[in-house]
Amino acid sequence: MTRVLYDISPLVPLVDSGFVLLTPNYRLARRIKSEWDAHQARSGATVWEPVPVQPLESWLQQQWQRAVALGLLPPLLEINTGQSLELWQQVIAKEESDADQYHLLRPAAAAELASQARETLLRWQVDTTQAGIRQLFGMDTDCATFLRWFDLYERRLAAAGQCMPVDCIRQLVSCEGKLPRARVALLEFDDVPPLYRTVVAALSEQLLEIAPAGEAGARHIYAFSDKRAELQAVARWAADTNRGQPSASLGIVLSDMATDRVALEYLLRREFDCLGENYTSLPVNFSTGISLDQAPVVRDALAALALVGPRTTVAAVLALLRSRFLDLPDAGTPLANYFVSRLFDAGRQELETADLRHMASAVRLGDQRGLSLGRHLLAVSTMRELRQRASPSAWIEHFCAVLAVWGWPGAGPLDSLEFQQVELWYRTLDEFRRYDAVCAPVDFDRALALLRSSCARQMSQPQTADCNVQVLGPLEAAGLAFDQLWLCGMQAGRWPAPARPNPFIPQSLQRRLQMPHATAEREWLFAAGLLEQYTRSTPVLHASYCRQLDDVPELPSALLDGFVPAQPTPATALDAQWTQQWQQRQLERIDDARAPPLEGDEAATVGGGSGLLEDQSQCPFRAFAKRRLQVEPLAGFTLALSAADRGSLLHDALNALWGSIGDHQALMALTDATEAQVVAEAVQGAILAFPAGRRRQLGSAYWQLEDQRLAALLREWLAVERMRGEFVVSQREQDVELALGQLQLRLRVDRIDTLPDGSQVIIDYKSGVSRVQDWLGERPAKPQLLLYGIAAPDTAAVLAFAQVRPRDSRFVGLGRVEAAPGIATDIEKVVKERMAATDWDSLNARWRENLERLAVEFLAGDARVDPLENASCSWCGLQPLCRIGAAEEEPA
Repeated sequence: MTRVLYDISPLVPLVDSGFVLLTPNYRLARRIKSEWDAHQARSGATVWEPVPVQPLESWLQQQWQRAVALGLLPPLLEINTGQSLELWQQVIAKEESDADQYHLLRPAAAAELASQARETLLRWQVDTTQAGIRQLFGMDTDCATFLRWFDLYERRLAAAGQCMPVDCIRQLVSCEGKLPRARVALLEFDDVPPLYRTVVAALSEQLLEIAPAGEAGARHIYAFSDKRAELQAVARWAADTNRGQPSASLGIVLSDMATDRVALEYLLRREFDCLGENYTSLPVNFSTGISLDQAPVVRDALAALALVGPRTTVAAVLALLRSRFLDLPDAGTPLANYFVSRLFDAGRQELETADLRHMASAVRLGDQRGLSLGRHLLAVSTMRELRQRASPSAWIEHFCAVLAVWGWPGAGPLDSLEFQQVELWYRTLDEFRRYDAVCAPVDFDRALALLRSSCARQMSQPQTADCNVQVLGPLEAAGLAFDQLWLCGMQAGRWPAPARPNPFIPQSLQRRLQMPHATAEREWLFAAGLLEQYTRSTPVLHASYCRQLDDVPELPSALLDGFVPAQPTPATALDAQWTQQWQQRQLERIDDARAPPLEGDEAATVGGGSGLLEDQSQCPFRAFAKRRLQVEPLAGFTLALSAADRGSLLHDALNALWGSIGDHQALMALTDATEAQVVAEAVQGAILAFPAGRRRQLGSAYWQLEDQRLAALLREWLAVERMRGEFVVSQREQDVELALGQLQLRLRVDRIDTLPDGSQVIIDYKSGVSRVQDWLGERPAKPQLLLYGIAAPDTAAVLAFAQVRPRDSRFVGLGRVEAAPGIATDIEKVVKERMAATDWDSLNARWRENLERLAVEFLAGDARVDPLENASCSWCGLQPLCRIGAAEEEPA
């Protein structure tokens, strides 16, 4: 026979005798009501009085309202938790400003702790006006500071005629003998605050405390390697037991509901096969939902509102583009993808909303221009009312107007859960008006912060049918009965929980009054009481723990002494049906290493300079993906300039520097003063050529440091250039056209020097480490300079990297003549066995052959995943596309 979630048979005589039944929480009260109604229906009744059961706090609030209605207590405006926290923050900010003795890093967190401290003090009936209590607070700096906040908060409440729920309950003490007395029964209480106990006793004609009934049944303990293994086992147990005993009531208690709920829900959906079309058919009830601000439809609404502010992040923009609740019909188009790549190319995680608006409006790809994102941002930017201060209630209309521009909640149909969440959003907006009672007019940022915190405190709980599998928190499971109950996370380090005394209440006072979380002993007694309730609530109690949590070894809770060690049902690694299908598979292997040849119109549109052949040399697939598929990995974010940006700055500065100097003779004629001036002008020219928006983002102090860095590098490089013989800088940034078979390449040479004999030195600036070995072999890793050389085979006597690095600046190259220190001329010694070349001319011939072969392979569609060396993959970024790391499947 199925075990009901609560046995009401002991309560029937109490109800018949006129007792009011009070519970610790709403969940138990609802369960008793449900069982009472079922009991009446089974007895044949067609009409019956509702059972008088409700949570203790709710009943006390009703008594306060009755006392106010009878004129026994003054009417006060009750404020909620959000309003109270806002009032606390105002009080703290004022006292901090007046005292000027401390500065809080997290005022909102301080307000939370202060609110909890006041609640505890009132519930434990601590009179802060007594001299002895105030003296005790004065012995600790934090407690003394809190007491000043407390006094100011009390004055603000009194002046405004406001109160918190605990204030209402405290006032009921004075109503003893004035309100009609009731017969009261407290059900399943393990801990009642002294204030509540005093008030209930004062208002009761007769007070009974009903202790939990039942005896301990079988108790088992399971050990798991980690948290995921534990949750997997729990989900598998719930599904297997539910299939074997469909009418059995099962409970799962999560000691850390906030952390484990999402993971357990996924695992339960997988075990119950509710991840696809059956998503809404999960036969499990969760006692708590998710906070409203985490619900996708509301999360996206808050994200759209946040774009009214001056700054945003790339991650926030990407999340908006993926939203199906906003009117962004072009979010999946090539234009939007190009826009995203532009965002990443900027290299900044944060960007100004004005820049985002301009980029989204001006982005162009072919004939397409501008995204709906830009149009929405432009429309919102014209709303002047968003730049003014207003009351919280007035901001509701502005919030709705902004969301209307974004087309929220979208044109598509909402499912049942999303519809409930949108309804809850509007109810939250209605409650948001209550902030008028504690707030002066605020600006948009503050109004949005208040709305976000309101949504964070509002729980979105789906309205679902009652199920036989319940997932609950530790307190919500107390008092309910199950056929089987499983307690998760019963590690010694978490059950009982460590003591967490409030820092704003003297610890000696907390210990003496046994306030919540004050001592380890208090936590032990509390956890032991809960475990005792669990033990009596089910004939079969399971408990589990992890042997390791966050890389820290764990032991089972000492409270589990007496539980019998057991082994969970072995997990099936893979679904049996899937395993059978996999074993019967028939593999067909297709060689896809060759793409269609490049010809016709495509050949004319494929662009690229030396980078095309460098990609082909490094890995043929990279050249195919980047040059033909137009696939580029997204750039990374950096707080400063990227390595590429710094290299470009150095390149521009060197180009300007040699534009001013011109030749070796002028270099040698420079005095210290003129050199400093020429260097400064070159650096400033390079910096001013950098995009103004990026310069503004980094700030003037950063650019002063960059100026110093570049100037030092240029002076170091000029010292290297002085060691050379005569030369003239004949060309800078020279464009060169080169044909390798049918492949047309457009090149740009950094610098060409002419020697006295008319031969040329072709120079490529590099800020990284350079080596001539990158030119050798059938697939040269860095073919850029080689292409420059074969473009002018008769005059190029030297190919050289100008390696401009702090304390490591030098020339690295090969040539017919030693035009500078670091340029090798013994070709046969350098190439050794890697290339069949003995002199400069034969080496150039081998280079041309290798480069022409790479060009032919690219044109023929060679797309092998064949990286030149391991380092090629470290900065490629195309691994998700080429799947080079995927293990090759063994033949069956």
